[in-house]
Amino acid sequence: MTKSQSPRSRPAGAQQAASEGRDGRSFFSRPKGEARQAPERGREGRPGAKREERSDSRPSQDAPRGGDRSDRGGERASYGSERREGRPGQRPSYDAPRGGDRSDRGGERASYGAERREGRPSQRPSYDAPRGGDRNDRGGERASYGSERREGRPGQRPSYDAPRGGDRSDRGGERASYGSERREGRPGQRPSYDAPRGGDARGNPARAPQKPQPSRPRQPYAAIRIEQVQRVLGEILQWTYPADAALSHWLRHHPNLGARDRSEVAEAVYDVLRHLRRYRQFGESGVGPASRRLAILGLAATLGAGELAEGLDAAEAEWLRRVSQIDLATLPRAVRGSIPDWLDERLGAMDSPETLIEALNRQASLDLRVNPLKVERDAMLAELQQGAGRYQPVAMPYSPWGIRMEGRPAINRWPQFENGSIEVQDEGSQLLALLVGPRRGEMIIDFCAGAGGKTLLLGALMRSTGRLYAFDVSAARLARAKPRFARSGLSNVVPVVIDNENDARVKRLAGKAQRVLVDAPCSGIGTLRRNPDLKWRQHPEALAELGQLQERILNSAARCVAPGGRLVYATCSLLVEENEAQAERFLASHPDFERLDAAEILAARCENLKLEGPYVQLRPDVHGTDGFFAAVFERRKKGAAADAEVGEVPEAGEAPEAEPAPAGAQDEPA
Repeated sequence: MTKSQSPRSRPAGAQQAASEGRDGRSFFSRPKGEARQAPERGREGRPGAKREERSDSRPSQDAPRGGDRSDRGGERASYGSERREGRPGQRPSYDAPRGGDRSDRGGERASYGAERREGRPSQRPSYDAPRGGDRNDRGGERASYGSERREGRPGQRPSYDAPRGGDRSDRGGERASYGSERREGRPGQRPSYDAPRGGDARGNPARAPQKPQPSRPRQPYAAIRIEQVQRVLGEILQWTYPADAALSHWLRHHPNLGARDRSEVAEAVYDVLRHLRRYRQFGESGVGPASRRLAILGLAATLGAGELAEGLDAAEAEWLRRVSQIDLATLPRAVRGSIPDWLDERLGAMDSPETLIEALNRQASLDLRVNPLKVERDAMLAELQQGAGRYQPVAMPYSPWGIRMEGRPAINRWPQFENGSIEVQDEGSQLLALLVGPRRGEMIIDFCAGAGGKTLLLGALMRSTGRLYAFDVSAARLARAKPRFARSGLSNVVPVVIDNENDARVKRLAGKAQRVLVDAPCSGIGTLRRNPDLKWRQHPEALAELGQLQERILNSAARCVAPGGRLVYATCSLLVEENEAQAERFLASHPDFERLDAAEILAARCENLKLEGPYVQLRPDVHGTDGFFAAVFERRKKGAAADAEVGEVPEAGEAPEAEPAPAGAQDEPA
C-alpha cells in the first residue's frame, strides 16, 4: 500500500479544495487518485459522507499489496467510515496470506476494524492460517478470528500450530477458532501443537492430544548397576593398569554417580577380582557376555540375589539360582580360593594355608594412624567415637598410634585428615617404625619412600628434627607424598628422586645414616585384601626379576649405614623367596652386618604381640594386618668388624665402600 499523501505534498488547488470542503468528503476518506482522475465526482458527493452511517466498498488500507487494483470504483466504502460506524463487511484480514489471487476485492468485503469493535463474527480466515496454500477461495463464508475470540464461538478452524505444508485449499466456513476453545473449554478437533509437522492440515477431525512419550522405557535399577559393573570389568580385566587406577579413571568419567553408586560398583568389582577364578568357572555354564556373568555374580555377592531380579531375564535368573547352590567344599582349593596354581603351591607350604587364603580374600578394614607430632591416640579415638561412632572406631591391638574402623567413610573430607592429625596406614606398616627406632637429630633414609606413609611416621617420631631423606625412583609417587608432608607439619623431610639404586646422590651419603629403611618393591601378595588384582598380574618369572632388584637395592642401601647403625629390610609379601631367602643371602654377602631379633624388638613395645624370631612375619589370618615381613640388621663398629673379619676376605667387597665417606662427601648437608 502506498503512503498517503499529506496536504503539503498535494497541488495547491487540491489543498484549497480540501480546506473548503468542495468535494464534501474528508481528504483521508477519499480514494487514492480520485483527485486526479475524477475531480467532478467530489463536487457531486454529499458533504456529510464522513459522518453518515454509510459504508462504501473501498478496500482497507491494510489490504494485501501486489494484487489487481483496477477495480476501485464507486462501490468501495471508506475505511474511516467503517471504523467509526462499525458496520461489518467482508473485507479480508490485513493478516491474510500475501501473494495469492487478489483480483476479487469487490463490494462484499467487510472492514476488519468494524469487526473488532462490534464483535460480529465474520468468515474471514485466521491470520495464523498456514501460508502458501491455495488462496483463490476467500469468499464471504470465512469467519473472523477476532470475533471468535471475543464471542467464544467454537469453530473448526485448525490450530495456528497445525503442521505446515499440508493441503490448504479447504479454508471454508467450518473452521473453529482456537481462541474460543481456550476460553470456553470446549474440546475441538484441532490437532495437537505437539503433532508431527507435515500431516493433514485440512481441519479434519484429529486424534486427541497426547503427552510426549519417552524414547525408551526406564531401565530397572538392577539392570543399570549390572551394566556399570560390566563396563568397569571390561577395562580392568585387560590388565593394562592396576585395578584401583582403572576404577578411579572410570569413576572420574562418570561424575553424575552418587556416593552410594560408587560404593556399590567398587565393592562388586573388587569382589569379582577376589573370586575371579571361581566366578569364571561358574560362568562357563551360562550364556551371554562373560563380563556380564561376572558382574551378576559380584553384585549377587555384595547386594544379594534378590536385588538383581528385575535386571535378569529368565535364563540368567535360573543360571544364578543353579550356581548359588554349588557346594564350595567340592571345588579344588585353588578354585575355591581363586588363586593361580603357582601361588597355591607356595601358600600351601605354609602353616594353615586354608585360613590364610580365606583371610586374603576378605575385605580389609580401614586402618588409621594418628600423627604423634600433633595429637595423642586416646584423644583422637574419643573424638572419632563421638563424631563417627557408626564406623565403630577402636584402638588397634598392637600399634600405639593405630585406630581401626569398619566401613568406608570418606575421611579425606574430615577436618582431622585435612589438618594432618590422621593418616591412612595399615597396622603392619606402622609397626615397621618400631623396628627402625628413630631418634631425634639423626640422619635417616627411607630408601623406597613411595607415597610417604612410613616417612611421615618416622619424621613425627624424630619430632621433626635431624634429616630424613625420602628416596624413590618415581617422581609421581613423591609428588603425591608432598601434600601429606605439608599437612603433617614436618620440616625435616627431604624428598629426592633418584635414577636407580646406584645414583650418585645415594653414594654421597655412604656411611652417614644412623637408620635406613628399605621397604623393597615386591609381589604384594600380603596386600591381596586391598589389591586382589595382584595375584592375577604377577607370575613366577616376575618374582625372579623382583628378587634381583631387591638384592641390588639392599646392597646399595647398606652402603649408607654408619657403623653401629641399623638397616631394616621389609616387604609386604608372604613368599619365602622374597623374605627369608633374601635376608639370608644378604647376611652371607655382608659379614660386617649382623642380624638382630626383630620379633624381640617388637615384643619390647607390643606386649600382646607374639612372634617367633628372628624375623617378623605378620599374617592377615593371625594378626589381622596385611602380610608383612621384616628383618633387622646392624652394622658392626670398626673394632667389632675387624675382629669378625680376621683371616677372612670380604666376599662381595662391600665393607670398604661402607666406610665413612671421604672428605668431599662429608660436606653434604645433614
